[in-house]
Amino acid sequence: MKEGKDIDKLFKDGLENPDLPFNDLDWDNLEERLHPAPKRRGIPLFWYAAAAGIAAMLLIVFLLIKPNGKIETIARSKTGNRNQNNIEKSGDNAVKPNEVPEKQADRGVNVAQNPLSINRRSTEEGQKQDNKDIFAPNIENSQKTEEILENNGNMLAGIPFKPELSSTINEVEFKEQPLSTKVETGKPDRMKPLTVKQKSRFVLSILAAPDLTSVQKSGQSSLSGGFGVEATYAVTKRISITTGAVYAKKIYDSDFSLYKPNTTYFFSVTPSNIHANCDVIDIPLNVNYKIFNGRRNSISVSTGLSSYLMLKEQYTYSYDGAAYKGPKDYTVRNQNQHYLGIANVGLEFEHKINNNLSISAKPFMKIPLTDIGYGNSRLSSTGVAVSVNMNLFKKN
Repeated sequence: MKEGKDIDKLFKDGLENPDLPFNDLDWDNLEERLHPAPKRRGIPLFWYAAAAGIAAMLLIVFLLIKPNGKIETIARSKTGNRNQNNIEKSGDNAVKPNEVPEKQADRGVNVAQNPLSINRRSTEEGQKQDNKDIFAPNIENSQKTEEILENNGNMLAGIPFKPELSSTINEVEFKEQPLSTKVETGKPDRMKPLTVKQKSRFVLSILAAPDLTSVQKSGQSSLSGGFGVEATYAVTKRISITTGAVYAKKIYDSDFSLYKPNTTYFFSVTPSNIHANCDVIDIPLNVNYKIFNGRRNSISVSTGLSSYLMLKEQYTYSYDGAAYKGPKDYTVRNQNQHYLGIANVGLEFEHKINNNLSISAKPFMKIPLTDIGYGNSRLSSTGVAVSVNMNLFKKN
């Protein structure tokens, strides 16, 4: 056992203080393998071949163009010497400032003394000599023409320009040209003004408006409704005015305590409830403002006042208990008119079908500003008006 413990201690001491050889080059080689340097791409061989071919072509073109440049400079030097000789020869025959050239004075000119003929001879001799030159025949010919033009310009350079001003007017004569005038009679045609298509300002609407009618503080609502015709006039693109006539049924139930007729009749037995069925002509006058105007859809808010014309009012009374104890019903005709006594509030959603037709839905509320009907009740309505709108008076 003691020998086994000594072996363990030997291994333990050897591992705690290991004596391992260390070399820096090994770590450098390991780092190069872990992080290899990017390899440079070599330039392909065909790029070298292309560059060499382009350089060879430029050299050949340069060698071909260089001799022509020498010939051109030689030709220019020859023509320059000839121009000086011709100028010296023409100087003797130059025209004085106050004299007229011989060519203008007399048409019979001596060819031997004319500078133009001298120039022509010199050009012919020059052409014979230049024909011997193989390399530049065309260059010499062009230089000859320039030389002649310069000599002619030198001849006329000494002539003063004296324009004569004349106050006489030469009348234009029309020979064998028949002139005719035609006078048109009658009124000239009027130009038609440009017409711009405008949207119609008038819209006719046919509507149906179901609603819930009730007396304020009664807590009971009854289904009513109406139908009619309205006309809308567009003041601006966003503001419009609407009026019309709607035949409506106003049906409601309420407690008898909310029924306050202007009568001296006294009920011996007070009814417990009242049922009303009224025929009404509703005449609205609303102002509309378009808050959203899209290509097909639009949204408008409206407010205004309505007038109620009560055509027929029929009231039915009910009593507590089965026995009949008082009057059962009462009817009133054309006795009550309430002008601008109802406030209107609404929000209209319109969808355009085409340029002349659209449909709309308008939730609305009618709030009483005064007592309505024979029973002097605070009658209010809430509903939705559905209408078909037509542009019947469209202007072009």
